Amino acid sequence: MHQALRTKLEETLKISDEDWHTFESILQPLTFKKAEYILKEGQICNGIYFLREGAVRTFYLKDGQEINTSFNFENDFLREIESLANNQPSEKYIQAIENIRLFYIEKNKLIDLYQNSIFFQELGRKILEQLAISEQKYASLLAANSPKERYLHILEHKPELIHRVSLQHLASYLGISRESLSRIRKRVL
Repeated sequence: MHQALRTKLEETLKISDEDWHTFESILQPLTFKKAEYILKEGQICNGIYFLREGAVRTFYLKDGQEINTSFNFENDFLREIESLANNQPSEKYIQAIENIRLFYIEKNKLIDLYQNSIFFQELGRKILEQLAISEQKYASLLAANSPKERYLHILEHKPELIHRVSLQHLASYLGISRESLSRIRKRVL
């Protein structure tokens, strides 16, 4: 059950058995059903999550419209970094779009881990860098590409979005209307 998480961590840094057992001891298994919220706007994000099974979306509301900013699948880390880092209410929602199982790591336990281990400081920094790069790529995708180019990028680099995310959510993520996405899909196929 924990092996997928250990494998994911070791993509970043090799972890000793001793460090792994320390880390494993702070993991809390959680489950959510499809459509349940892991985090809602106004709540404070008090930890990070590792998605073991299922899919989630992160979104915010603008003028009553849901704007999807990310989708996460198995072996992804989840967090709402601004709320987590600044201990302030979240402006975003994290919602299960499939039944999910995840590990939760409380912020205070993570901080203790960082304070007591240079290894975990380095691992945390590298994972945060990877997450920041991913968010930067998404922002660049929206800013520098036409809607059709965005869709083609998703087809090539993130095909799981096409198969596991509703058309409405995908359109929002790409910054276009559902109707525009339908037209693009017809032209591409």
